[in-house]
Order: sequence, then structure tokens, then C-alpha cells
Amino acid sequence: MTRYEVPSTAAMIRTLAGVTLKRLGRGKALWIGVMFAALPVVYAGGIRARSARFSTEHLSHLFQLSTLLLAVLPAMFVGASVGEEIEDRTSTYLWSRPIARWAVLAGKLVALTPIVVALSVGGWLAGTWAGSEAAPPLASILGLAAGAIASSLVVAGIAVLVPKHGMALTIGYMLVDLFVGAMPFSLQQLSVTYQTATLAGFSTDPPSTVTSVIALVAISGVWTAIGVTRIRRLEV
Repeated sequence: MTRYEVPSTAAMIRTLAGVTLKRLGRGKALWIGVMFAALPVVYAGGIRARSARFSTEHLSHLFQLSTLLLAVLPAMFVGASVGEEIEDRTSTYLWSRPIARWAVLAGKLVALTPIVVALSVGGWLAGTWAGSEAAPPLASILGLAAGAIASSLVVAGIAVLVPKHGMALTIGYMLVDLFVGAMPFSLQQLSVTYQTATLAGFSTDPPSTVTSVIALVAISGVWTAIGVTRIRRLEV
């Protein structure tokens, strides 16, 4: 690349992702996230201390706790970072360059979504092992990972719309999502956490992998499209 050549969008996304990870490493958010992710282990340890048997019902409650973390971890990492980036105008210089504005959002997601997935799934794996000394079903791992990705995309879209209160609003949205997912009505189909539980095999309804995958893609796709559209129209 020559001195005056404009970097490609892919190169800019990699650079933004690297900067995001460096900032994360300097703060306390990662350690706080690890503490939240350890809650399933604490729950499982408490069950084992009171009862020698870790039942199927306990496993279901453990998964519900892991699902509850989807209301916190994406907001803590993705929501807070995207909101801060836009609110503080730290990307103004980048947006004034001839690169796609959505690269800023993509860089954040590329860096932070894997962390959300790792903490969510890692907490579930560790909690299951602590309770039953056995690995959980593969479907539960894949379902929770899919839910973490979808939640991160949803949170990113909301944070672009309301960057000043990105973290608080996204936590509130995901808590409402949990409530909607628990309702015995067709409205629950719009819930990320409900579709996550269905994929993982913890829903009361018959599992429908294809339907749940399509629903997660649709929900997260709508919010991603909203975020990309909004970020293109932000004033420099």
C-alpha cells in the first residue's frame, strides 16, 4: 500500500477491532464480565452443597440463569462500547475519511461479539460441569452461542439509535425480551431469549431448529439494518 492509498474496508475493520480490544484490556469491563459469567458456577455449587443430585430441573434453572446473562453481557460490552464511540465522537475523523461508516460498527462487533459468546457459553459449560460433572448437550451450547450473537447484534442496533444511554436501554430491552419470551402467547416468537431456549432444547414447545434460526436471523437482521442505516446518517 502506498503512502496515500486509502485502506480497504476490511483493513479498517481489523484496525478498529484491534483498537477496541486494546481499550477493553485496559479497563475493568472484562473482569466484571467474567464475574457475571461465573454466576452459573456459583448457582451449581450451591445446589451441590445442599443436594448430592443435580436434577434436570436444576439444569433447566441453570440455563435460565445463563440466558439472563444475555441481558447483561452484550449490553456491557457491545452496547457500552458502541454508545461511547458515537457519543464521544471518537470516530469523527474516521467518518471524514473515504471509508464506509458501517465499518466502525462492524469493527466493534467483530471484536466484542466473540467475547460475549465465550463468556456466555463458558459460564454455562463451567456451571454444568460444577453441578453434574458432565458436559451439557451440544444443542444447548450451540443455542446459547447463537443467542449471544443475536443479542449482540440487537444491542448494537439499539446503541446506535440511542448512544447516550446505550448500555442502560439495551439492558432494559433484553429484560423485556426475557419477559416476552416467558409469555405463553405467539408474541414470544419475537423474543431472542425464547428462540435461544428453543434451539437449546429448553423450551416447553416442541423444538424447531429451522424456525428458531430464521427467527434469530430476522430479529437481529432488523436491528442491524436499523443500526447501519442510522450510523450512515449521523452528522460528522
